Amino acid sequence: MCSYLHQSLGLMAAHVGIDLGTTLSGLAYLKADGTPEIVPNCDGERLTPSVVYFEQKESVKLVGTPARNGGDPERTVFQIKRHMDDPDYSVEFDGHRWTPSEISALILSKLKQDCSRIIGAIKDVIITVPANYNELARKSTIAAAEMAGMNVTRLVNEPTAAALYYAYRHHSRGRVLVFDLGGGTLDVTILDIDFNNIRIITSEGARHLGGGHIDDLLLELYSEQYRQHLNTELYTNERQRRRILQSIEDSKKMLSKLRNIQDTISNSTHGNVAIDLSRETFETIISRLLTRAVMLVEQTLDSAKLKPGDIDHVVLVGGSTRIPKVKAVLHKFFGKAPEFCGNVDEAVALGAALFARHAANIQEVCNHSYGTLAYIVNARTGEEGIQNSIVIPKNTPLPCSFAEIYTTSEANEQEIHVDITQGEDSDPRYIDVIGRLTLDVPPGRPAGCEIKVTFSYDENQRVRAMVLDRQTGLSKEIAVNYKGKGILTDEELENRGTMLRQLRIE
Repeated sequence: MCSYLHQSLGLMAAHVGIDLGTTLSGLAYLKADGTPEIVPNCDGERLTPSVVYFEQKESVKLVGTPARNGGDPERTVFQIKRHMDDPDYSVEFDGHRWTPSEISALILSKLKQDCSRIIGAIKDVIITVPANYNELARKSTIAAAEMAGMNVTRLVNEPTAAALYYAYRHHSRGRVLVFDLGGGTLDVTILDIDFNNIRIITSEGARHLGGGHIDDLLLELYSEQYRQHLNTELYTNERQRRRILQSIEDSKKMLSKLRNIQDTISNSTHGNVAIDLSRETFETIISRLLTRAVMLVEQTLDSAKLKPGDIDHVVLVGGSTRIPKVKAVLHKFFGKAPEFCGNVDEAVALGAALFARHAANIQEVCNHSYGTLAYIVNARTGEEGIQNSIVIPKNTPLPCSFAEIYTTSEANEQEIHVDITQGEDSDPRYIDVIGRLTLDVPPGRPAGCEIKVTFSYDENQRVRAMVLDRQTGLSKEIAVNYKGKGILTDEELENRGTMLRQLRIE
């Protein structure tokens, strides 16, 4: 089917956007008339489940619905996106350890393989990421695309892509809050929209708050009720657990349509139990999660120094926003009904395709603060110690450049070390060091020599750092290229990309 469409339509891939999601991934492109369009996979699905099954006998890597429904759960990877910022995470199959980047590369390879048969060769792409992704997670996403044979021209925050699609659909203007509740994360972003022109004001995110966590809460309820009825466990292995989670996901969707449902949960050894589940009970179960979501909305408003009444439109994105209580809670908080951004599962991919053409119309901001570690003395309290000294504050409009003056703390220092940090906290324990810049200076100097540190951040999310010794005029500048734990070297990327392209991916 896919090959036939490519031959008959004769389309070429241009302005391609990819939503690499926690539970579902999608690829979109701009048609000749500028309309964004989702490209279906070769199973005819508009979105592909972000699931990989490592089949052993035929050495096939199944991606998508066949992997989710038919694979051995012990050899299947779900929701790998949750681990993109974990340098220690990997899974092992048949003697090979797979990193989150490599598993994500298999998902991207499947999207590229299927969609290129319809729209032609795919090379340059926009990929969306959660707004609060750190440097490791962003680099890991780019590495995954490179291993899949794609070039990431830009990473764009998921709420930004969704807002662009919202502006395209509604031709609207005003101050918009995007509430993006997906499978594994919640992002809240405030933007000013003037038709296709968008100015980001601020973004906040919660990494472990999404549809998957709602499923886990329902699984606890089902397990407890099964235990009460039959005095035994509902599941004892991963295969049983995954099968029950699929049933739970269906029940969750039904409760968005009906106020009461009856579900049957079963264990092949101990039998079935009928469960009556009301929407009211479901809403009670997820109440704490919704409270956390509202707190994140409040935090985002506080960050922008805004009140709920300052928001003109509340836009819902992500599959979990279909839950009626989510919409009701936000309606109560803002005093206005939230709006759906078309198909909430597809909006991010469609917006990414639009971003590929309209990037110049988007005014983005720094997703994190950037600074350096410095020995700081508090003039008021006299307390002293190493702290994170912020040079570029979070939410600064891009591009930007800021400088701070520091002084050497000891005499006869011959090397000036500048640790480049990412994070908002002043405590070094709660930030990431993403690079180091070292400047050699002459010996014999007293303490107190002035050092000027300048950071710049461009639209492509590239950070540059420069250190200047004001006494000698010596300086050094680098492009910050995070090479911490979990980041593959260029040689490793090339070797693993070659290996991945030789695999059979279905």
